[in-house]
Amino acid sequence: MSNSISKIDQALSDLVEAFSELESEFSEKYPEDEDALEHALAEVLETSIDSALEEHDCTPSFFATLINALSEGLEQIDPSAFGDEDDEFGFQARAASDNGIEYDDDDMMDLDDDEDDEEELEEED
Repeated sequence: MSNSISKIDQALSDLVEAFSELESEFSEKYPEDEDALEHALAEVLETSIDSALEEHDCTPSFFATLINALSEGLEQIDPSAFGDEDDEFGFQARAASDNGIEYDDDDMMDLDDDEDDEEELEEED
């Protein structure tokens, strides 16, 4: 079992290193376009996952299980990595602040109220 754990440790280390290098390369290629950066990373990951599925003859649900296990492990280490449970807009606010946009909690609540108003208008029609 320790050999399997060691393999996982090495694979995750290799993945982090490769992803960091790729993200750095794409950041230089798309310095002002966050959407293009995310799209390029997603395309590379999609191609890599597809190759791994074929090479190891496994299903997409296997990868979903793997990703779920990784997410659960990360959440145990740092629950805030996925946003606060009490903050419905945690991810969006964090992403916006990463891009230099600041929102306070009142702004987030206003967004929530606007969505509720739109739903009420749709129901009335």
